Amino acid sequence: MEALIQLYEKRKEAIKGEDISAVLHRTPGTVRNQMQTLKAMGYVDGVPGPKGGYTPALKAYEALEMEVIKKPFTVHVYRDGKPVEGVTVQKIVFTQVHHPTQCMSAITVIGDSRNIRDHDIIKVGPTPVNHIILRGEVVGRDDSRRELRISSHSISSIPKGKVADVASNKLISFAPNTTLIECARTLAGKRISAAPVIDKGKLVGIVTEAEIVRAVSRGHVDGFVGDIAVKEALTIDEDARIIDCVEKMKQHDVGRLIVTSGGKPVGMVTRTDIIRRMLD
Repeated sequence: MEALIQLYEKRKEAIKGEDISAVLHRTPGTVRNQMQTLKAMGYVDGVPGPKGGYTPALKAYEALEMEVIKKPFTVHVYRDGKPVEGVTVQKIVFTQVHHPTQCMSAITVIGDSRNIRDHDIIKVGPTPVNHIILRGEVVGRDDSRRELRISSHSISSIPKGKVADVASNKLISFAPNTTLIECARTLAGKRISAAPVIDKGKLVGIVTEAEIVRAVSRGHVDGFVGDIAVKEALTIDEDARIIDCVEKMKQHDVGRLIVTSGGKPVGMVTRTDIIRRMLD
């Protein structure tokens, strides 16, 4: 019944007995007999026809104390940076947190757990609410229950909330005609490594310490910020979720984003800002 619910929540269509038998590693005949019994008890509805199969009744959800989710969030398992095909995560349980040197956890998957091998190094998540990301090694399994035992290497959680909750709202910016010497002094004095370049209220780029060093090494000591600024400055709205900010930083391999409000720059958010929030 649990396997039927998992498949139905994933596909939102009638599930054939052969699909259930593949998940449970049992013969189709055994599954059909069990489905007929559950159907007679009111836990399962049968859908006739070529595209037919079985669907779980509300009574099945209640019996398993499971909530009916209209639009379930998909939590992937990643191996070598890519999602494992045909496998998503239903549940994460931390089974050993008091041990001084080990942290064990167990995940229950939807799909064929055999697609994940023993000793695979995997990443799970992020989860939809607390944005938990679990990394570790597969050290045990129960394929009949689609459970994998994980020796956890790291467990992190991206903070809830909006970008505005972690970003600096004391915006330090430069005009394009600011000299490189003045810019460098300001960055060093404020202990920051980058700042937006704004011309007549419009964001036109971002200047970084790295760009200044490159300019100086080429002998352009007397240059201006506008000459070296990176024109395509990456931004994120202040009302965006923190996890969206993290994903954008990862996608573009950057450590900072310019925060905007109504399209206008109002601050800066860095990886360090997010890490500080995680440690609060």
